Amino acid sequence: MLKLVLRANAVSCAFFGALFAFAGPATANFTGNPPVLLVQVLGAGLLINALMLVWKSLSADPDRLSILAFALGDAIWVVATALLLITGVWITTAGGIIWAVGIATFVGACGAMQWKLAPNWG
Repeated sequence: MLKLVLRANAVSCAFFGALFAFAGPATANFTGNPPVLLVQVLGAGLLINALMLVWKSLSADPDRLSILAFALGDAIWVVATALLLITGVWITTAGGIIWAVGIATFVGACGAMQWKLAPNWG
């Protein structure tokens, strides 16, 4: 089950990473008014994260520390999204808000499952 969660998270990161990196201006316009360069850099980071998630999902025995690091990254994504929505910064359009909530919900679910399914120490 853990490997399936890692791969689902990777697909999400790859999709949104590509969207942010290669359609930065359109993505920024859709969500509100974030700096385009920030959106593109975030996209590149998501693409790298997608590769790391796939790599770990292909490992015969993914290590606990890596899985918990992915879960922590997902938690940071959820908290950052919530803060942006609460403060009304950058994510200001109706479509952007709806998508941000949906993505954060999925990312949070992935993080929670990764945390729960992480192998025990040793």
